[in-house]
Amino acid sequence: MEQTQSAEIRPLDGTTLSDVVCCPGGLELAGKSFLGDLDVVTRWHRERVAEGMRGLVAYADGRPRGFVEFMPAETAPFPIEAPGACVLLCFHWAGTEPEDPSHLEQEARLIEAAVAEARNTFSGMATLGWNHPTHYPIALLTRLGFLEIVRQEPIALLWLPFHAGALPPRLAPATFAPRDLRGEGLLAIDSTWSARCPYSVSFAERLRLAIESHPDRGRISFEQHAIDSREDAFRLAASPWDWGWTYLNGELINSFALPGDSLAAEIARHVPRPSQTTP
Repeated sequence: MEQTQSAEIRPLDGTTLSDVVCCPGGLELAGKSFLGDLDVVTRWHRERVAEGMRGLVAYADGRPRGFVEFMPAETAPFPIEAPGACVLLCFHWAGTEPEDPSHLEQEARLIEAAVAEARNTFSGMATLGWNHPTHYPIALLTRLGFLEIVRQEPIALLWLPFHAGALPPRLAPATFAPRDLRGEGLLAIDSTWSARCPYSVSFAERLRLAIESHPDRGRISFEQHAIDSREDAFRLAASPWDWGWTYLNGELINSFALPGDSLAAEIARHVPRPSQTTP
């Protein structure tokens, strides 16, 4: 287990924004290869701060190590309806393996600090958790007092009211319907990404390059959308919701489970053959 000094917490603002560990130069990116223009991650954070995003940046062992972000539900880029509340957007502690117990403990401390910061301003805090042991885990959030409102596996809408009588949030209905062009002998690829996350930026570019170089490119109809704002989140809401989904002729795929050449192979597997098309 990693041993660190007690973290120093500073407000997220114009002077600390560049210390967010997922922005260029941050610890989360160190030693890793990414595709695409990662400067968009910094721009996304600056734009959200201008829209009211608040947060905290944590420093330990002499360097930035983690952050937590939240913003008013009325402007948050999640399809959550929660007037008067805020939405927990992202939290992360870098420099440890996700399976290290100290990783989640540090993230728990960040969330608790954000709750304390938000409590006097908002009616409660809503968020989306994942049924996953280390990626925005539902189990971690419920341990901190969040209540599960509704689940669309693997996602759950969670709620931490700050006072009695606070109205719970609502997850907006799915509005996006992925295309299926098998009847035309084509493969429809519908995909989203978000500039909030360097991994999402990188996969979006990797997918684009895989499609452009694919031998069946002429039979692929590709549409890629960014989910960066609240309007985007509602307009492109799918079930289960995510800011980075990919559908191949209406079939949701787990893009992070397709490293290397397996992505191109998965695309090839979905391109309709003459026997699969409708006369």
